Order: sequence, then C-alpha cells, then structure tokens
Amino acid sequence: MHVPDDNIREEDEEGSAPEPPGALLFDPSAPIPLDEMDAYGAPEEERPSRFPQIVFGMLAVAVIGLGAFYMSTGGEAGGEQPLPDAPTLPTAGIRPGEIIPIPRVDLEGRVGTRILVSVRVLGRGGVAMPDTTVRFEVESGDAVLTEAEIRTGTEGVGATELQLPLEPGVSVLTASVPGSNIVTARILASARAGLAANITVRSGNGQQAPIGEMIPARTVVQVADEDGNPVPNAEVRFNVTVGNGIAAPSRTRTDSTGRASAIWRLGVVEGAQELTATLTDAQRQVRISATATPPVDNPRPGTPTNEPLESTSVTVRPQNFAVGSSHVCALDSGTLSCRGGSERGQSVANVGGGYLAVTAGAAHTCALDGGGQAQCWGANDRGQIGDGSRSDKPRPAPVRSDLRFSVLAAGESHTCGLAGGGVPLCWGQNLSGQLGDGTRNDQTVPRTVGGGLVFSAIAAGWNHTCGLSANGNAFCWGLNSNGQLGDGSTLDRLEPVLVSGAVSTVVAGSEHTCGISQGSVLCWGGNRFGQLGDDSNVNRGQPVEVVGLPASPTHLAAGAFHNCALVQGGRAFCWGQNYSGQIGDGTTQNHARATAVTGGHQFVEIHAGGAQTCARTAAGAEYCWGLNQNGQLGDGTRANRPSPTRVGG
Repeated sequence: MHVPDDNIREEDEEGSAPEPPGALLFDPSAPIPLDEMDAYGAPEEERPSRFPQIVFGMLAVAVIGLGAFYMSTGGEAGGEQPLPDAPTLPTAGIRPGEIIPIPRVDLEGRVGTRILVSVRVLGRGGVAMPDTTVRFEVESGDAVLTEAEIRTGTEGVGATELQLPLEPGVSVLTASVPGSNIVTARILASARAGLAANITVRSGNGQQAPIGEMIPARTVVQVADEDGNPVPNAEVRFNVTVGNGIAAPSRTRTDSTGRASAIWRLGVVEGAQELTATLTDAQRQVRISATATPPVDNPRPGTPTNEPLESTSVTVRPQNFAVGSSHVCALDSGTLSCRGGSERGQSVANVGGGYLAVTAGAAHTCALDGGGQAQCWGANDRGQIGDGSRSDKPRPAPVRSDLRFSVLAAGESHTCGLAGGGVPLCWGQNLSGQLGDGTRNDQTVPRTVGGGLVFSAIAAGWNHTCGLSANGNAFCWGLNSNGQLGDGSTLDRLEPVLVSGAVSTVVAGSEHTCGISQGSVLCWGGNRFGQLGDDSNVNRGQPVEVVGLPASPTHLAAGAFHNCALVQGGRAFCWGQNYSGQIGDGTTQNHARATAVTGGHQFVEIHAGGAQTCARTAAGAEYCWGLNQNGQLGDGTRANRPSPTRVGG
C-alpha cells in the first residue's frame, strides 16, 4: 500500500527527502514525533505501547486488500483466481535479439590451423549485451572448439577459437545465448588445403591404341598440397610432347577432389608417345606414356566411309516416345499419334502406321519407318523437314528418299540423322553452325557433317548438335555461347569438336548438354536455372558432375532448361528450371541438384522436351508433368501439373 500524496512531505531545510512511494504507514523503529508525545501527555517511557496500533493497521491493510481481490473476481470466493494482466510495452518496430557473426562472411582457414570465431550479441532494439554467456556448438563437421562457452565484453562481443580438421571440409557452428529467445546464429567454417605443391598420375599411364585413335581411358592426375591434401581449382596444362597427338582439354582446373583429366588421341606414328601434365602454380610436371599400335581395318572416328550412303544398310533403333516444345508423340504397335500444340501442323492426331522411331523439335516432328526412310511434318521455315522446300507440311513429307537412317534427332529448327555406317547428316537452320557442314547457311536437304566422323548416337539441342563415337568420345558443334559444346571455350564451332569428357549417352537441351559417364551424370553449358545439377548457377565450359543422384543412372533426358534421369530401380530424378512443374517434385521452384520426382513410381523410360516431362512404367502406364497449356500432358486439361499425372486418367 502506497503512502497517499498528502502524506508525502516536501524536502525540509535539513535536506530530508520525502518518503518514497511504497513506505509503510507504521514503522516501529521510527522515533515518535513531538506532537505525538504531547498528545499522549506523557513522556516516552510513560506513554502507552504502540504495538496494538501497528497490529491494527496491518490487519486493516490485509482486509482492504482481500476486499479488493474479492470484488475483482466478481464476488466468487474460493478456487484459483486469475491475476490481472501486467501492463505491456509496445513492441511494434522493435528488432528482436540476435547474434551477429563478425565478419558476416563464411570463415575459412588452412587445414590443421586455428581460426578465430567472433560474434556480437544484441538485445531487443539492437542494444549490445555485455557480460552475456554465449554457447558455441559444432553442429556438423570435424572442427573442434577450444572453448565452448564465453562471455561477451563491454561491446557485446565475444570470441572463441576453432581448431580446423586435418582434411579439407566444411563445419557448421551454432552460437546461442542459453535460456533466451535470441535468434541462434549459424556459422560456416571451411578447412581448405594449402597451396598446390605436387602433381601425380592417378590413372591412364601405359595404355595403347591404334595410331590416330583415342586411348581407351582418360588420363587422370592428382594435385595436392605439401601435406597431401587434395587441392581444388588448381590449373593443370596437358601437352603432347612425343607423337604429335592431341590432348583435350589442353588447360583445365582440378575438381573438388583435386583431380584433372584429359582425353588423348595418339599421333599417326607407331611406337612410344608421351603426354605431360604440368601444375602451373608450382611448375611441377609428370609424364604419361602410351604406345601407338598399327592401324585396324574397320573405319574409325575421323575417317569417312568409302561406301556410298545410299547403298549402306541400316538397322532402325526403336524410339517410341518424343517430347517437343509444346507437343508429345507416342508410338503404339507402329501407329503414331501426337497431342498438344499444332499451330504449325507438328501434332497430327493420327499420323499413321509402320513407324519404328519418332523425334520432336520445337514445332516439327520426324519419324522413321522400318526401312529407315525418314518423314517429317510441321514447321519448315528453315528447311527442317528436309524435302528441299521451306513451306510448312501439315502431313508427313519424305526426306530425300535415297537416304536411309538408323536414328533421327530434332532440334529447335534443325534435324539430324545417322545414315549407314553411322555417318551423320543434318538439315534445317544453320545460323550457329549446328549442321556441322563448315558453313552458317541453312540447308533444305541433308548435308554430311564435316570432319569425316562416324557416330553411334546423335542428339540435337536448340542450336547445337552432339554425336557419340563407339568408344565413348563425344563431339559437339554449333552454338557455344554458354559452353554447351564442352570444349572449354565459348566459340561457335562449324564442325565437330571433341568434348573434354567421355560419356556413354548424350542428350542436349536449349543451351546445355549432358551425358552418362561411369555411374554418374555429367553436364556442361548454360546453368542459369541449375540445369547442370552441380548445385550452382555457374555456366560450365567443361563437364561437371550432377549431385544428388542416389544410384547409378540408367536413362537420361533433356528438356529446354531441365534434365531428368532414371536410376537403378526405376526412380526418377530431375533438376533445373521448374517454372511449370517440369521437375515433378510438387513445387515450381528451380532445383540446382537432382531432386526426386514425387509419387514413388518405378519407370522404365523417361523423356523431356520444352518445359514438360513424360515417363512410362513397365506395365505401359504413361505419366506426364510440367507445362500443359496446349494439353500436351494428355490428362484432358490445360492445367500445368507439378507432379506425375496419369495420361488419359
């Protein structure tokens, strides 16, 4: 109970302060004022005891307090009653407490060393909090804290030391204030290798191959620091010193494991040949040897076949499904049907029977019959139909009839095929050199790709083309503005150039290329939507490995800006652009690493084109997802689907 205002005395001449609010009315130890003694009419030792007055006053305070409590509860006695809410201060606009790392960047240091970890603790409204306990913990990684708990100084700053591990890696730390609601801070600390000091040959030494041929396996070197830790991003130069062969790439950088590799085509002289790999930073060098053996009789990549194309027999490779930019075509027992966009005649509902393979471009479609004769229809403004004209074809028109193809591939506005013996031919748009004939002139009939190469597979991107040789060497040509040709440059190529990566399958998108290589997927080229799958958005002029695949890939498909793969067991994973749901994970967020397609389906084949994806199960059930503005997904609607949707279901 507070003293009423009229009991508060002004400060007297001797400087006595007024009674503070909250002082008791009765203080047994206080002296008796003179006026009170006069009132008693007796000196102190003779006046009555004040104890009864004190007790009575305290009882009165208690009774008044209980009465007030009784009234505040509405007159209900008994039971536990809630206390009135305490007054609160306005909080709008007041910043909550936080822990700020100093500096506000990820930390790094050389392996095996100690680095300082500093933070500043701020309370509500950004006020520094001195003498506050901060607890550090290593959430992941192998780093070790020298002191887990510290107290902040006068500016709210505290620090501890972190012992980095002996091997490169990333550790994640947390910093928190125990028992508070201050936001916990997370700090990344990277242990990096020292400077590049040594280079060794990891694999590929001592191989042999016929003169002028590629050696069977890539040459791989390892770069390490003086302690033997792998050094990423170190420059390595490959140079043929004996034999006049060719190594590609001639200059590269080590990957995250400290490795660099090159393909080596031997020179045309039999006997010993030599390749050097030089670590540029340390001027260290290793030598790799190989033996060139006598040539073999069968044609090799780089040697044109002497047999006329028209007389060479072909075996058509079945290709039952194709996804274009806005339409989808499927073969069923030789009968071809298409759905989706058909503004240029590319999506004829029922084309007819007798076909074994189909491919789809942006707005044109091509198919092969059992004899290898090609027919195309749809857009033809660039000559992509291959019939010698530039007029659109609403019905199938034969490509130059004296040629037979084993496989076809359609790009945005060009088409390519493999004739007898694997000889590549292309026709249509050629502004970027995607026909590979050494010019930039459009062609309305098939033209042989330059360089005298023969391929076992061919893939067409929007404005570039790639072929795969029987021994796993990939060659690309055409537009290279984003590094999609994989030769380490951004120069357009009018004839095939060697890709710096051995693959067994090759697919091409709008501005990127991918392939399967020894249990992993490699991609190169444009990466603005994460379509290279390396957990970044950085363009790559040479192959990088896709991350996030849980098992070895068995099938691979490329859309305009996304890719999909089937892994062992039939699960589907996709990555890249996802604006229309073409990744199939139920969202429309882009993914820069392989992401599981929802639904738990097991597929046996997968196809992609434009911004949509389709796949089939072993039972023949067809599912599609992604862009559906023209009904190309086949579910009877025009609504985009971010997860697999049964066709016809």
